[in-house]
Amino acid sequence: MRRERTPFRKGIEGFSLIEIVVVCVLIGIIAAVIIPPLHQGVQSFAVTEARGDLTSQARQAATRLVRELRNIQKKADNTPNITTGANATSITFVDVLDNTITFSLSGSTLQRNSNALVDQVSSLQFRYFNGSNTELPVPLSAPD
Repeated sequence: MRRERTPFRKGIEGFSLIEIVVVCVLIGIIAAVIIPPLHQGVQSFAVTEARGDLTSQARQAATRLVRELRNIQKKADNTPNITTGANATSITFVDVLDNTITFSLSGSTLQRNSNALVDQVSSLQFRYFNGSNTELPVPLSAPD
């Protein structure tokens, strides 16, 4: 006794279990080959993007630092108005608008008057020179 096909199932055959397993294995192999390089590419992009952001922030901070150092107020004897206590990682000066400005390295953050300019700074060193281009020892004292 054989059952007749109903009109609903007429002509529909389907896949066997073996065929489905083979397709799943092939998809797994293809994924195993494709995913590692794709993942590595995504990681490389993220690292490059982060490095670019840090470089941009550092460039902006350096530009601001240089711009403000060029605006240091001059004393009566035409020397820069750098306050006492300037050292290798900090400088405090008075600008032409009589604002006292301090640039310093606090941990790994370059700060301007306690406001962060850029993070992840590995090193910073201020060097001081007199009018005859001789390097001065730090910390500076008022007559320097």
